[in-house]
Amino acid sequence: MNKTKLMLTGLCLMLMPLTGHAQSFDLSPSTTGKKDIFHKVKDFAEKSVVNGVDTNYIKTPERPWQVSITSRVAQTDLKMHSTVDGAELFDGEGMMPFIKGEGNMATDPRIITKPSTSLGVKVGYRGLSASYSFPIGGDKGQNLSFKSAGSWYAVNLRWHKFKKKNVETHYSGAVRGRGILDLDPQTETMVFEDWSEPYGWEDTEKEDLASSMSIQTLIFDGFYIFNHKKFSYGAAYNQKTIQVRSAGSPIVGLMGYYADFNYNDRRNADLIYLMDGIGRLRQYQLSLGAGYSYNFVPAKGWLINAMAMPMVTVVNRTRINTYESNFKELAKENMLYYVLLEGMKEELGIDIPADEILDFTDDLETRSTGVHSRNNRLALNFTTRLSVTYNWNRYFINANGQFNNFNYKHRAMHGHLNDWYINASVGVRL
Repeated sequence: MNKTKLMLTGLCLMLMPLTGHAQSFDLSPSTTGKKDIFHKVKDFAEKSVVNGVDTNYIKTPERPWQVSITSRVAQTDLKMHSTVDGAELFDGEGMMPFIKGEGNMATDPRIITKPSTSLGVKVGYRGLSASYSFPIGGDKGQNLSFKSAGSWYAVNLRWHKFKKKNVETHYSGAVRGRGILDLDPQTETMVFEDWSEPYGWEDTEKEDLASSMSIQTLIFDGFYIFNHKKFSYGAAYNQKTIQVRSAGSPIVGLMGYYADFNYNDRRNADLIYLMDGIGRLRQYQLSLGAGYSYNFVPAKGWLINAMAMPMVTVVNRTRINTYESNFKELAKENMLYYVLLEGMKEELGIDIPADEILDFTDDLETRSTGVHSRNNRLALNFTTRLSVTYNWNRYFINANGQFNNFNYKHRAMHGHLNDWYINASVGVRL
C-alpha cells in the first residue's frame, strides 16, 4: 500500500468518531482466521457495495478511495399560531389604548433563520466514509449529522441547534378604535372619543427579543429499498457506486422528529403573553411512510434522482411550559406615562425617544404555572429529496437537497417547521 492510501486510511479512521457520514461494522472474529481491523473494515466496505447487485445496472468504481470537498446550505422556518381573547390582548388600556379587541385575535410569530453555509472534506473507501465540516456564515448554529447507506437501506440523522434574536409577528382580528379628545397634564386625565364599531384589523411587527430564543431539532429517518439489485441510493447521494441504467424502487421507512422551542426567559414576557402564556414547547413525533425513489440516467455519466415519501405521524405529542407575568400591568403603566409625556413636550421642553420610555425589560417577572402534555391526533408529513450527479473518469460532481415538513398542535396553538438543505461536492477517486 502506497503512502497516499496509508494517509487516507489514517484520516478516515480519525474522522469517523467526530461527525459526518458514519457506518457501523462488525469487528467480531472472522471464521477464516484472525484479521487486523483495517482488513475487516475493508471487507465490510467491499461487501456493502457489491453484494447482490445487478452489474448491468450498477457498477462499482475501479478506484475504491474517494476524497471530496463539500459545501452545505441550510435553512429552518418556524411558524407558530395561537388564538387569544382579543379583549384580553388589546383591552384599550395597555400598550395600545386606542384599540380594543373584539372576539378572538390570531397571533402568528414566525422565525426564519438566515441560510447557513459550511465547507468540509469527506474521505471514503467504498461504502464507508467520514466527513468534517465547519460553518462559514448564516445562523452560525451547531450541526451534527450521521449517514449510512447500504445496498438495501439508508439511515440519516441530523441535529441542529441555533438561537434567534428577532421574530416577526402577524396579528389579525376585529377591533374597535378611538382617539383622544382632551388631555389634562395636571390631573393626568385623558378624555377619549367613543369606541367605534368593530372593523377588521391586521398588522405585522418585527422586533428583537430581549433574550434570544433557543431552538434545537433532531431528525432521524431510515428506509428500506426493495429493488436494491437494480437501484442504488448510494450512486445518487454518496457516489459509492455508479448507476448506468435507469431504475427505481419502492421504499418504506420511518422518521423520528424532536424539536424544542425555548423562549421562557423573563425578559421575553411580551412574547409569552402573545402566545397565551406558553414559554417553551417540545414536540415529539414518529412517522411511518411509503414512497418511491427513481434514478434516471439520461446520458452516460449523468444521474438524476428524485425521491418522495408521504408519512403518517402515529406518535404526535406536545409538552409545553406555561407562565404568568406582570407584562400587561407594566405595559399599561408605561403607555400612560408615554402619552402624558407626549402631551407635555412643549410645556416641559423634553423629547425622550419612545423606545426608551417603553423599555421596562428589567422590571419584567414571570412565574411558572406548570408543565402540560398532550397527545395529538394523526398528522400527515412528508420528506422529499433530489440529486444530480455527473461522473467522468476519476472525478465526479454532485448536488443534492432535502426538504422536511413537520406540523404540530396543542389546543389553540399550532404551527409548522420547514427544514431544508442543499449539499454540493466535487470529488476524485484514488
